[in-house]
Amino acid sequence: MKSNYDIHPDFTKFPVLNFKFSPWLMWLINLLMKLQRVFARRSADIASSTHTVSSSDGSQFQVTVMTPHGLKRPAPALLYYHGGAFAMSYAGVHLANCERYALEARCIVIFVDYRLAPKHPFPSGFEDSYAALGWTIREASALGVDCARIAVGGDSAGGALAAGVAHRARDEQLLQLCAQLLIYPVLDNRCATPSATQFVDVPVWNAISNRRMWEMYLSRFANTDTPTYAAPGLDNLHELPLTFVETAEFDPLRDEGLNHARALRERGTEVVVNETQGTVHGYDANSGNEITQASMSARVAFLQRAFGKGAS
Repeated sequence: MKSNYDIHPDFTKFPVLNFKFSPWLMWLINLLMKLQRVFARRSADIASSTHTVSSSDGSQFQVTVMTPHGLKRPAPALLYYHGGAFAMSYAGVHLANCERYALEARCIVIFVDYRLAPKHPFPSGFEDSYAALGWTIREASALGVDCARIAVGGDSAGGALAAGVAHRARDEQLLQLCAQLLIYPVLDNRCATPSATQFVDVPVWNAISNRRMWEMYLSRFANTDTPTYAAPGLDNLHELPLTFVETAEFDPLRDEGLNHARALRERGTEVVVNETQGTVHGYDANSGNEITQASMSARVAFLQRAFGKGAS
């Protein structure tokens, strides 16, 4: 596309999409993503196993445990929640990135396949996300996980789930997480920041799709206040763990990410910010781009630091 913004040429090739979250369209998109994953290359240096976990309402979902061969245990763990507007399944790039986190940060990655809207709007996917943390703690010995070094992370909608899980774990005193990794996260359902109103015509994810996402995700709460943990940028931000916030310059979510980082710092949390330039939402789908490569290195360095703090 020809862009009115100073977007890196690699990312101007991405399409401008206005998502409509009809159930049949989401079914079709998720079928195509499932087929795409069949052909995704997986690392031979990772042992993967799939486990079935029960959520708070008795529903079941799956997690994939990625463990580097030869990893010394008990090891740190990253619970990872994929993006996709709370409605789309994960892509091969999510798996590839998580394999890199596992290999380079020397950790176990627990990849959560939570329930998806619109069939399962909030709080279903969030309840799965939180149940995955409880399962990890209960199974820590069998998995070889060091409970003093558990982090949560996610991109886009997965960032909202990761942050919400961190907030609830704090509130319920389930566990003191060592870090949260938030990659261009969804945080604020008001959609009122300058970036959330201006960027209606940028590639991949725009302000129009963003508003539709929230309407779909919070459909059970259309005429009520925002439910707790749904939009973590609006929750109590005290006593949260070391945090990484990454933003993309031409992304409706940019300002809420930067606002979140600023608010966390004001409340005493140490925050590492990776404010990328010339980028759009989901820019790291282009794995060969130099900005993507630098961001991946920054994420890995953050995880190495977070996990090193709890090392014996």
